[in-house]
Amino acid sequence: MEKYDVAVCGGGPAGFIAAIASARNGAKTLLIERYGFLGGMATLSHVSPITTFKKRGERIIGGIPLEFVKAMERLGGADTGYQSGRVPFDTEIYKLIAQRMTLHSGASLLLHSYISDCIVENNKVKAVIVNNKSGEQRIEAKYFIDCTGDADVVNMAGFPCRAGENGDGLQPMTLWFRLGGVDTSRLEHMEMRYENVRSVNTRIREKLIAPGSVKEVPKFGGPWMLTTLRNGEASINMTRYAGDGTNVSSLTEAECILREDVFKLVDLLKENFPEFKNSYILDTGTQVGIRETRRINGIYEMSADDILVSKDFPDTVAKGGHPMDIHMAGSRAQDLRTVEEGYNIPYRSLIPKKSDNLIAAGRTISATREAFASIRVQATCMALGQAAGTASALCCQKGLPVHKLDGSELHCILKKQGAVV
Repeated sequence: MEKYDVAVCGGGPAGFIAAIASARNGAKTLLIERYGFLGGMATLSHVSPITTFKKRGERIIGGIPLEFVKAMERLGGADTGYQSGRVPFDTEIYKLIAQRMTLHSGASLLLHSYISDCIVENNKVKAVIVNNKSGEQRIEAKYFIDCTGDADVVNMAGFPCRAGENGDGLQPMTLWFRLGGVDTSRLEHMEMRYENVRSVNTRIREKLIAPGSVKEVPKFGGPWMLTTLRNGEASINMTRYAGDGTNVSSLTEAECILREDVFKLVDLLKENFPEFKNSYILDTGTQVGIRETRRINGIYEMSADDILVSKDFPDTVAKGGHPMDIHMAGSRAQDLRTVEEGYNIPYRSLIPKKSDNLIAAGRTISATREAFASIRVQATCMALGQAAGTASALCCQKGLPVHKLDGSELHCILKKQGAVV
């Protein structure tokens, strides 16, 4: 394969935004994605809405992520007008706009390509190895961005990362499903339109967990029954499997068990709730949705204190505002703590210790479990992608290791390019 300035590994919310940012800042950029479309958990697994662009009515995410959702909205594939700052979307329009913006930026795409290994010399990733229909390929670049969601490249490179904390199980996986034929006029809490309003459907939850009211209910969480922007359809976050998304046996079992659970739950909804009487399964996620796997050990680790009381980092490159939201493994319990204002995320939390030319963006950045539980959502991951892509392009221009880049300079450049920092 030809050589690149920047190779972005993973085309999810962080990855395609990182590729756009890198290319727009002058770097010859390649985006590598294992599936045949972009969007990651958003389009693979129907994870919605995109959270969170505003906090207390003030914008906390701008730049390329905001440009992206506005472009979807112009095609009728998103609604950016919610007071909560959450953005519901149509998955097919998401795929289309992500692809268009990536290609229009000048970045190249390599789809259907699974990253299986990387070559490291003296703390530098020299190449990643991908497997696809053309066989095995070696892709070389000056800088790499790990947007795999699982810190796969960081882990393969031998840089320090971890999963879980203090013996706690990883947050459970979920197989989202979408139903047609739903009487959505009778279904509450579908839009997540307002901030600090719980969107769990407590009416359905209470009936399902009441002793003796419903027979043989599979393990479930929520449920969250969300808009697809079309009347008569609901996107449902409900199934639960406690396992490890970096273990192929665990992933396989999750797919099989949760697919069975989807059909059982849909039957229960049809039998017990009139709005679902005529419903039917439109589809399930291409794969199970993953909340938590590996996180890097970075130069700076975000903590719960950094989330709850915002700090003025000179190298702030993104903001977040989602609650600290931990779904408990093996149960339907949820530890949800309110975040009162938008908080700052420093560039240093994107850099794995010992790395010279590898940056991590998205939910894999350096953070404690509590901090991660807020950072992991889409809009924040997108903002981190813009930071990582811009930083990689700047390092390429200056010939610098990623840890030597002036974070305050990066902060100023991102601000000039419309990011909220």
